[in-house]
Amino acid sequence: MIRLVAAEWLKLRTLKSFWICAGTALVLTPTAAALSGLLAAAVLQTVIIVLAAVVPGSEYATGTIRTTFLATPRRIAVMTAKALVVTVVAAVLGAVCLMLAYAVVTPVDVRHGTVVGRSAVDIGYCLLVALFAFAVTLAVKHTASAVSLALSAVLLVRLVLMVVSMMFGADPSTAFWNL
Repeated sequence: MIRLVAAEWLKLRTLKSFWICAGTALVLTPTAAALSGLLAAAVLQTVIIVLAAVVPGSEYATGTIRTTFLATPRRIAVMTAKALVVTVVAAVLGAVCLMLAYAVVTPVDVRHGTVVGRSAVDIGYCLLVALFAFAVTLAVKHTASAVSLALSAVLLVRLVLMVVSMMFGADPSTAFWNL
């Protein structure tokens, strides 16, 4: 299993889209936090959805998934290794980006409690979003379709939660769904 994870990490590191997504997240998340604290998580979740969809989607698009399965016929083990790499990358990228965003926002806005407690919830959310986008990509086997489906589902859930909480009189700026 360790060799599979190392191979998947190597595949991910060699993709240009990985570095573009990571750079975009590192630049846009703190920038969005400076403009509006609410935009930072939306930008980060979008980048993480794209990144999580690229991991299996790039292999399906180029046909190299066949070579991967020839080298390792245990498909469950391969997909588990891919999911583990996606999870670790999403956690690290989410932690770094959110810490940068909180460093920008915290001197101005500290009403959400401690930064550590808040970031743990946000990193957990990033992991769920990444694994959801990964699963959608495995189902549709196409990166662009998976990104649009996963992003639509995540944004639809946020919209429904916003409407429901506003119906019950919650303040939108402090609601629990406002990551």
